[in-house]
Amino acid sequence: MENLRNEVKITLAGEERTMRASFEAIVAIEAATGKSMTAIINQVADGDLSITQAATIVHHGLRGYGDSRLSFGQVGAAIVEAGLGEVSLPIVHFVQSSLNGVSVGKPQAAAA
Repeated sequence: MENLRNEVKITLAGEERTMRASFEAIVAIEAATGKSMTAIINQVADGDLSITQAATIVHHGLRGYGDSRLSFGQVGAAIVEAGLGEVSLPIVHFVQSSLNGVSVGKPQAAAA
């Protein structure tokens, strides 16, 4: 579900799509929600995620990957159609990945 580029797969509107926790996506999510990603992950962990917040996270996560095919309203409608429970796990993985940092390009420890 998640890889080294902080990409998370999510199925919306009958199609598997990819969200990426890019800098731009994280900034847009924080600006739109008025919350830090740490506060958002705590809220998600408590099971207190609104449809609006879920749509905001997914919408900007898709754009972080370069996928702008769905408008914010279309993302929200797809979440309502799928059910918040169906998209919650990918959202949790996405938010967690934003806190883990991107592994690509980081130097690896030398083999002993």
